[in-house]
Amino acid sequence: MGWRTVVVNTHSKLSYKNNHLIFKDASRTELIHLSEIDILLLETTDIVLTTMLIKRLVDENILLIFCDDKRLPIAQLMPYYARHDSSLQLSRQIAWAEDVKAEVWTAIIAQKILNQAYFLGECQFFEKSQAVMEMYHGLESFDPTNREGHAARTYFNTLFGNDFSREQDNPINAGLDYGYSLLLSMFAREVVVCGCMTQFGLKHANQFNQFNFASDIMEPFRPVIDCIVYANRDKSFVGIKRELFTIFSETFSYQGKEMYLTNIVSDYTKKVIKALNTNGKGMPEFRI
Repeated sequence: MGWRTVVVNTHSKLSYKNNHLIFKDASRTELIHLSEIDILLLETTDIVLTTMLIKRLVDENILLIFCDDKRLPIAQLMPYYARHDSSLQLSRQIAWAEDVKAEVWTAIIAQKILNQAYFLGECQFFEKSQAVMEMYHGLESFDPTNREGHAARTYFNTLFGNDFSREQDNPINAGLDYGYSLLLSMFAREVVVCGCMTQFGLKHANQFNQFNFASDIMEPFRPVIDCIVYANRDKSFVGIKRELFTIFSETFSYQGKEMYLTNIVSDYTKKVIKALNTNGKGMPEFRI
């Protein structure tokens, strides 16, 4: 896996030659070896790509994210087959028992709520942090009392004010949505690499969401985005978005090591799927 996140935001042509991505615009030409690239983010619609480059990006498992005319993530390139035994893994995924899915999903959501409580504590909101922690302790299998929703409401209103709503059109929500889209793209790639279908979630079951499974797994990582948006909450969306790109360059603590987020996402996804294949054993943990 590569380590570079390449962002293209100008009128240009991207092509392929001898294992290199060739970037060419009106003033310069640059070559980047494909082995160095982990994520290719196309921030403008004014880019031309060759089909050979697209094919080689798929070969190298490079995540390709497309943005719309507002420079917001809108799609990603997903291969049909990412491993030789994908049929075997798909049969396992379809056969996952409901009680195992409930156990794994609940463990994932528990990590998310715990990370939200920790972040509130780091921001000196100790009373609200304790309130969210109580919701964590009261979490039941598949969350029939919607502790997750109550925790999220307390969490966001504490960070951004009592009048804040995730439905509002403002730079904070735009930043959150942008960051979550980047996370979702990373998790969707790893789900496919592991031979699973992104459509079949653990609890997410929206028929119009082709990334239900990735949406389930990414939940504990959302506070990574929240931390950046909160620290830059007084900036414009452009300023917030610029800071969000640091998720690709900074390291995070995971299982006693400092690792890049893309590597953490890869390991975490593999271990969640392994847990689902082994009756819930060996669930990974991610703490902010």
